[in-house]
Amino acid sequence: MKPGNMRIPLILAVFFVTACVTVNIYFPAAEVKQAAEDIAKEVRGEQPVQDNIDQNIQEKAPTSWLNLNGLAYAANELTVSNATIRQLKARMKNRYPALVPFMIGGYVGEGSNGLLSIRNEAGLNLRKKADLKRLVNAENSDRMALYRAVAQSLNIPGSQISRVQRIFAAEWQKTAPKGTPIEQSPGRWTRK
Repeated sequence: MKPGNMRIPLILAVFFVTACVTVNIYFPAAEVKQAAEDIAKEVRGEQPVQDNIDQNIQEKAPTSWLNLNGLAYAANELTVSNATIRQLKARMKNRYPALVPFMIGGYVGEGSNGLLSIRNEAGLNLRKKADLKRLVNAENSDRMALYRAVAQSLNIPGSQISRVQRIFAAEWQKTAPKGTPIEQSPGRWTRK
């Protein structure tokens, strides 16, 4: 074959090899669910699972460095935390008591996208409406930052943050106070 005739089969071979490559992105759903559960419980004032894990590790600390290193690694695998996540959780935890009356009153609902939604402002004076909007905006801003931070800590691509949001949404809804509007699916709301 002439050198010019070899290019076409070579180009076709490269095309077929690259066309057959499948990109499989692993999504750590179990890890995100555990993080969502722990964070929701901590923000909402329940004992987070992580505190118990840390306490058990400290109580059962082995004398061998090798074993201690293994336990530290295991603890890191069970938690999703860094300075950013801790700061966000602290702000959300401080804000939560101010949100509860609005949630119970049906003014604010837990959306299926992991964000709060103002459902009703009837009966609120101008000051309360402003407080409600300020609280919801601050909470939603922190929640989005939290979802990005959790995704980053678990090496989840940014294109998958909506999946992180949906997993967190289920936990926020589960831990919401009784009377809170809950969006079961987009546009379909009920009261807890």
